[in-house]
Amino acid sequence: MDTPDFKSHTLLIAEDNLQNFRFFALALKPTGIVIYHAKTGAEAIALCKKHQPDLVLMDAMMPELSGFDATCEIKKRYPAIPVIMLTAYATPASIREAVSAGCNDYLAKPVNKSLLYAYIQKWLIGTA
Repeated sequence: MDTPDFKSHTLLIAEDNLQNFRFFALALKPTGIVIYHAKTGAEAIALCKKHQPDLVLMDAMMPELSGFDATCEIKKRYPAIPVIMLTAYATPASIREAVSAGCNDYLAKPVNKSLLYAYIQKWLIGTA
């Protein structure tokens, strides 16, 4: 897949693991997307309020407030913002929990760059 152009879009990455965040930030840098970074579930909610990003990548296991609970709060306040759950444990139970929390989609870690681009493309532009 060629590098997509996401210059006119914003993305909140809610990820407490700095190494994982760096992967996403480096992989997405060539796309031109504006990235906001939340290190906790509570911070993700606050950054959504401040910036109202076009898309959220939400780690399931966040400190202070889980990614599931943070997603629930974000979707209550901003139902139009798509949320993609990131999880290292893509079990049927965790997928059901993500859907129940209001997630639009989920990605199992580790995520490769092509798949990341495809999912962002799907939720920002509507094509993959």
